[in-house]
Amino acid sequence: MIIDSVFQEFVKVVQENKNYTIGLLNGDGIVTACSDKEQVGSIHNIYGRDANNLFYPIRVKNIEYGWLWIYGKDENLEMMGNLINDSLNIRMNYEVTQNMMRENATEDDHLMKLLLDDEFDRDEVLQIADRMKFDRQQSRVAIYLYNEKGYDSARTMRLKMLPEGKNLLCSLLDKYVLLIFYPISDALDNEQMKAEIRRVLITLENMELTGSGFWVGSVQKKLKNYKESYNHCLWLKDNTKKQKGEINFFCDYVYEFFQSRIHLNDIKGVFDYYWESSKGVDIDELVRIANAMFENNFNISQAADSMSLHKNTLLYKLKKYETAFHIEIRGDFKGGFLFVLIASLMKEYQKRRQIGEKL
Repeated sequence: MIIDSVFQEFVKVVQENKNYTIGLLNGDGIVTACSDKEQVGSIHNIYGRDANNLFYPIRVKNIEYGWLWIYGKDENLEMMGNLINDSLNIRMNYEVTQNMMRENATEDDHLMKLLLDDEFDRDEVLQIADRMKFDRQQSRVAIYLYNEKGYDSARTMRLKMLPEGKNLLCSLLDKYVLLIFYPISDALDNEQMKAEIRRVLITLENMELTGSGFWVGSVQKKLKNYKESYNHCLWLKDNTKKQKGEINFFCDYVYEFFQSRIHLNDIKGVFDYYWESSKGVDIDELVRIANAMFENNFNISQAADSMSLHKNTLLYKLKKYETAFHIEIRGDFKGGFLFVLIASLMKEYQKRRQIGEKL
């Protein structure tokens, strides 16, 4: 038990002072450890405090660990007893807290492994979550942190000491990757959620848990979907520009994610028509215009400004695309979406042809 190892440290200190004897007693008053080994096994009345015998209950976080007995015959006994008792309680509080953090970390690791497993074991997940008093109704988002120098596992345990520590799940996937499922209020919109995550990452930096890369997945409500949030972090990591210290949020790349899930081979029969219709079209310019339109919510004036083009020039080019592809880009959401999709697929089509792939 924790109390046994902690008490032995105090025994070594007291043994240097022959004026005092300290003992550890169980609830029945039996001495289980003592600076005077001959006293081990003897019985004392834990409520029989007198001028030479002091007894203090050892209680940490509402758990009883027995009694501290201090014996001495000098006038400083009371002062010495209070000092030893206070010191023992402080040390016990620290050790119990550290032990709880280690246990929580172990539980976190176990639950994290189950959540990321290809086979979702619902019964075991719920059993561990309930044992941890993990709020299963709370929405959470995956935060993937990478540190090229590696993380200190002892420091990661401090996360459980945060105000929201009981409601977050954290685990080191390896020396360099820390994964956190962080609680998010359903009342927050995307911008508020992003502000909250930035605040959390500043807190982590102050705890010396910083990183060189940060990827934030999708907010999920159900435990079985947490892996999707993690997978979205991995997608961000592989498909977005990596700038040291920059935070990439999945909510900013949802369209690109959906776009990446469309395989050219699956829609080749439909797409070939648009490819044949693009003869004489500058594909690179088409892609730039489509991206500018999308990023500016299909506002032609703003898209033209972002490309340093005159509005009429952009209008002229859009009309050419509308004629070539027989779609309405201006003023029609479906047409605008299809235009961006066509541009993206044409870029992919062009790239494959350049490397000699047969389509």
